[in-house]
Amino acid sequence: MCRRSSKGVFFLVCLVVLASMCLGSPFAATVEKNIPDTFPSRVKPLLIDKKDRRVLLYTELNQRSLSESNPHWGIVFKDGKLAVKSIFSAYSAPLDFHDALVKIGARPGNNLSVHRNGQSVGGDRLAVSVTWPGLNRQLTLREVIFDSTGHGFDIRFGGNRGVSLEAQTGCILCLESCPIAITSNAAYPAIGTFKRLVSPNSLFKGRPETLPNVDHHPVIFIFRLASPG
Repeated sequence: MCRRSSKGVFFLVCLVVLASMCLGSPFAATVEKNIPDTFPSRVKPLLIDKKDRRVLLYTELNQRSLSESNPHWGIVFKDGKLAVKSIFSAYSAPLDFHDALVKIGARPGNNLSVHRNGQSVGGDRLAVSVTWPGLNRQLTLREVIFDSTGHGFDIRFGGNRGVSLEAQTGCILCLESCPIAITSNAAYPAIGTFKRLVSPNSLFKGRPETLPNVDHHPVIFIFRLASPG
């Protein structure tokens, strides 16, 4: 009886472990369940609103970024080569995000190459706001991302579809002008890797006084088409 009982308990424990692995963490499952239909989610990470010319992007906060700064990685696709470096991880691939911006009428700049430092990214200007389930309001990039130099954010649709496909970095939003990321920040020029290492444009991190102090917490980015040029 004891042996049979022990085997039964062991089998039950194995089933529980396997179920938890399939379903993910209790927090992630709860949050996913509570995301409104008007928001993107892990399963459907992009929503395209052609009427209001905006794209909603599902990301999750990397809690490490609330205390550790980086020189330019804002949003990176979770399966991209540079996913561990970003403030936010996206569940949408960069090319899908690029094509979603095209569908709302945004025009890419495609004006930078990896050898053209000192220039700013072109393309249509995008007004970017941030929210999450339960917040009931929208925040600016300044309210959620600390910028040590303070030049702020002028987000453009850089384009770079072909380069993004080739590089596989996963970069969706770079916080300085970038020849690889789909969108990037014209407030800071493109610079090389060595210069960024010794003298970066700025340093960025998530604002702990604003963002949820929970790893993998959903954060929804809303990209609206603003004035071109």
